[in-house]
Amino acid sequence: MGPKGKLYRSREDWRCHVSASKVKPTRWYYVLAILIPIAACLGTAVVVYPTVPELPGALEAAGLHNLTQVVVPGSAKVAFPKAGEYAVYYEYRSSVDGVRYDGPGRLASMDCRLTSQATGAHVALAGNYIEGSKYETEERAGVHIHRFSIDQPGVYEFSCQYVDGRACPQIVMAVGPNIVWEFFNVAVKPVAAIVCGGLVSVGACGISLLIIGFVAFKRHQSKKTLAVQA
Repeated sequence: MGPKGKLYRSREDWRCHVSASKVKPTRWYYVLAILIPIAACLGTAVVVYPTVPELPGALEAAGLHNLTQVVVPGSAKVAFPKAGEYAVYYEYRSSVDGVRYDGPGRLASMDCRLTSQATGAHVALAGNYIEGSKYETEERAGVHIHRFSIDQPGVYEFSCQYVDGRACPQIVMAVGPNIVWEFFNVAVKPVAAIVCGGLVSVGACGISLLIIGFVAFKRHQSKKTLAVQA
């Protein structure tokens, strides 16, 4: 006689019953399977959340108000607070000190220079016209035409003159952060965290489904074994 008064034909049958019962996984494995993706999601939130509040402010810091407008032909002093990548934009629609400037669609050849006020050294301006790299607001619209790197923060003089020496028409250049570069530099951290977190969550869900499937299969197999022995 086995546990709970159940009769078995032989001691061997009782041993088989006990063995099948031990093989049968408990329902706690289902709880574990549910907890795994929940833990993965919480872990992702912990990693991503600190980067999100910084994003709007950082993108704003790379905005148009940080671009120094220079009416050319002419020159102006531009302050660069830190080393890094910067850009020059041709503003074909602009407004400076209440004066409206509407430049031609195609920019004439100009000789633009950037010189350090501290050392007198010239900074190389790489021609980098990118038609798709534009910004547009109601007051201003510009296109990326030069990129350059600042190694030493400080005040620099930016100047532009027409190659043929003419003085008109006056147009506006905007010098400052490389908006596209700054955007990717700022956005890459939270985006990478979200992507990695998503992959971890998907992997956790896959593991969870495997555990549920395995437990369900083993429990079903155990029930069949017990039914045959009954």
